[in-house]
Amino acid sequence: MRKTDFIVAIMILFLLSCSAVVAASQPISVTINGRALVMDTQPVVRDGRTLVPLRAIFEALGATVGWDVGTRTITGKKNEITVVLQIDNPTARVNDNDIILDVPPAVIEGRTLVPTRFIAESLGASVRWDGRTRTVSVETGEMVIVAVKTVSAQVIGITDGDTIRVRLESGKEERVRLIGVDTPESTREVEPFGKEAAAFTTRRLDGKTVFLEIDVAERDRFGRLLAYVWLVKPANDNETEVRAKMFNAELMLQGYAQVMTIPPNVKYADMFIEFEREARDGSKGLWAAAAPIGVTVSGIVIASVDPVGEAVRIENRSTNSIDVSGWVLVSTIGNQRFTFPSGTVISDGAGINVVSGPNATAGTDRLLWTRSHIWNNDGDPAVLLDGGGREVSRRE
Repeated sequence: MRKTDFIVAIMILFLLSCSAVVAASQPISVTINGRALVMDTQPVVRDGRTLVPLRAIFEALGATVGWDVGTRTITGKKNEITVVLQIDNPTARVNDNDIILDVPPAVIEGRTLVPTRFIAESLGASVRWDGRTRTVSVETGEMVIVAVKTVSAQVIGITDGDTIRVRLESGKEERVRLIGVDTPESTREVEPFGKEAAAFTTRRLDGKTVFLEIDVAERDRFGRLLAYVWLVKPANDNETEVRAKMFNAELMLQGYAQVMTIPPNVKYADMFIEFEREARDGSKGLWAAAAPIGVTVSGIVIASVDPVGEAVRIENRSTNSIDVSGWVLVSTIGNQRFTFPSGTVISDGAGINVVSGPNATAGTDRLLWTRSHIWNNDGDPAVLLDGGGREVSRRE
């Protein structure tokens, strides 16, 4: 082998190993019938098996779950199926059958985690692993009814279209930021359609009793409670209930807000994207043909900003492909700028990620900004400018 060939081979092996390390460092996600499983702690991989919080997986699959502290035993029941597991015990029981587990349930950092595949398949679901996206996909073949946990509160004030003040049953007062939606500003500065959005929220919520549903992250960096606001206590979390009873959804459907997805609070993210698309197609609110001058209707939005993961998601929610060559993404802390390269086109309904940081790599639908850290974890608004320098979208 020639020396140059040897060097090339070594470089290829090095790059492949680096890619494997980067992929392995990406978080694992779990979906149930295409919807993200809401978990208050991240999945853990042990000996090739994915472990998830026990209550999250059992309840998402429509099962009840019990916990015996003395014996450290978990019991899940669904219809005629009973699943029994014990912490650190590799033998589980499904009805009258003993099953040897590859990896037993475990308590990790104070949380009880159970093997995803075993639980899902024991309850009649199928499981698929996508190594490229590091996603565990669970399909039940049925409509799973999941109870929604809420707390009641009285709305005592409206800050703007997506922020309210409430009094909980305990008497404690809280500022509440609605999850997943972003209405135009109407406080520090007045953006087009901001007053209309705030007035709509006032009409619908002020003085009313509402029901707050919390997702994974309870508060934002400003200390505000993050919640889905239900006008009527929901029977479950399916789309019919969300459309009919959730105010966050109503804001989207009536065209008073755009989608704003900030992980890990993504429970209804896919529904919200569809709701915004419906409002836009119906020319409602922000998307009306006679929308106020200054309202962005290009369809290109900053869908999410993950400062820790150093990733920004840009999505095209219009019905046409849009060329964003020469557009600029700005990290406002330090005024750091990324210019989209020539030939960058986002198809309708699609999106791209702009990534940075030491482990960042370019790829399909992924543009590499830099391998330096860009985003300030304590808060760093992202701004998207079009080729003429006009602001198209903003996320804080």
